[in-house]
Amino acid sequence: MGEEEGEKVRIVIKSRTLKTVLIILFFLFLASIYGFHQLEKDFVYPIVPVAIKADFLSEAYFSELSEQYDQIRSDHRKWYVFDTSKAIASHAILTHMMHDLAENQKLLKGHKHFDLFFETFDQHVKQLPSITKEIHYFRNELNRYGKAPEQLEEMIELVACGKWQLYSARFHRYEVSEYDAANNVKFISSIGRFEVVFNIETGQMVNDPVNRGTYNYAPGGIHPWKYYQHHKYDKVPWKKWGNTNQISYKDITKRQSRHGSTEQRKSTEELQNLIKYKMSDSQKCRNNSIL
Repeated sequence: MGEEEGEKVRIVIKSRTLKTVLIILFFLFLASIYGFHQLEKDFVYPIVPVAIKADFLSEAYFSELSEQYDQIRSDHRKWYVFDTSKAIASHAILTHMMHDLAENQKLLKGHKHFDLFFETFDQHVKQLPSITKEIHYFRNELNRYGKAPEQLEEMIELVACGKWQLYSARFHRYEVSEYDAANNVKFISSIGRFEVVFNIETGQMVNDPVNRGTYNYAPGGIHPWKYYQHHKYDKVPWKKWGNTNQISYKDITKRQSRHGSTEQRKSTEELQNLIKYKMSDSQKCRNNSIL
């Protein structure tokens, strides 16, 4: 065999080998996706105790949470099956943190590790293949810590100062008997976690199970990964369980939506103009920043 023919044979072999590797990788990818979705559908989180000795919200508390996560993950890691150790460990940490917050509700307000608590909680939520009903409804407890004012007038001032932002209230305008849902508007905190809905006509916060604002475990965005996580951890659970156990998503969406009505468009436009006017008058923002 000549040198030229030998080179051709080597090229053909390399080409076939590359195709084989790519095919194998493709099927492994499909298998992993299938396994992950099966895990989302069928996985039941075991009860795993978490032993934390440090005081709630102390630096040592978060260090021990991290250590416990590593230990639980190590105890449940199995090389011969789809790895569920991250999910098991994070679920155990979340369960412990929910219990600790329930026992120390007032301590979190104004604490120096306020942000660290939410960052840690959200980080562990996003380690789960799917969240439980308990964790989903717990977002309503977390949303209480958003520091949102009770009155719309005060919220407008915060929006003008860039601390909150006006957002689409498309899914918060279903008809209820207590008020005209066409006048509902939604605000999201600057970091995207906390939500609050107000009614322009009453000037009051909306907290009913149909139209209330909820906490975001994974704030969305234009980035595909952020969009995916927000869909998975915030939208999908809402469609599965609703905002609270008082009314299902199916029953919510059976109600007439006031979104897109003439009244809604008019009230939203008036609010947007008011916010623009407040933003142009930045003296109050400057005074608040000095204080």
